[in-house]
Amino acid sequence: MSADRLRLFYTEASQITGDEALITGDEAAHLVRALRMKPGEQCRLATEAGDEFIAEISNVSPKEVSAKIIERLGRRPPPPLLVTLGLPLIKGERFEWALEKTTELGVTAFRPLALSRCEVKIPANKADARTTRWERIAREAAKQCGRIPPPLVLGPAPLDDFLSNTKDADLKLIAWLGEGRLMATEVIAETRATKKEDAQISAALILGPEGDLTPEEVEAACAAGFIPVDMGPRVLRADTAPVVLVTMLQAALGDMA
Repeated sequence: MSADRLRLFYTEASQITGDEALITGDEAAHLVRALRMKPGEQCRLATEAGDEFIAEISNVSPKEVSAKIIERLGRRPPPPLLVTLGLPLIKGERFEWALEKTTELGVTAFRPLALSRCEVKIPANKADARTTRWERIAREAAKQCGRIPPPLVLGPAPLDDFLSNTKDADLKLIAWLGEGRLMATEVIAETRATKKEDAQISAALILGPEGDLTPEEVEAACAAGFIPVDMGPRVLRADTAPVVLVTMLQAALGDMA
């Protein structure tokens, strides 16, 4: 069986020692309880750094699986486009759908945004549990499409945190419905025209909730270097817009061309 057809599981580099590897947590539970894999079966392992291995399962338990590495496949080359997505806190199923689909499209890191007009409010005491659920959804989507490494999913945060953490991004776009916007396709095309061959580009994106961003939020983003953009003649739902904007970027600057 070719490596690409083997089941993919994620582990940490610290859990690989020599030719021995451990799979723990949700990954181990999925391997044992859902897939009912047994000693002697082979799988693929990948670390957060992008290293990939073929391994043979040695021992299984619901909390920990040990495996012997039988082939080192090396490290995946870095993608040409790194996307950090500021995804607004919208209604649960819609948010999770957008998270899943933009993971499939190659978003590198997610930051759920607690914006002024977000209808969803997550109490501080539930933020960790919700983030764990989002991580699980993103990892399952990443495994389905063979992404190595999986995306980073952070906890919910206010806009100011996102602006501070993305200050060094090469391209910063904020999609909203107000005045003074440029066409997203034109801004992305200008970036493509100035891109050096084989140069990696980092992009930060901000999308609004169902009630859109407030003028104050857009003003703060613009002060931080974000460009207000228009994605076309149709008003897109809050869960559709991130998928469209990420697709535009990947087609022009990423690995979908």
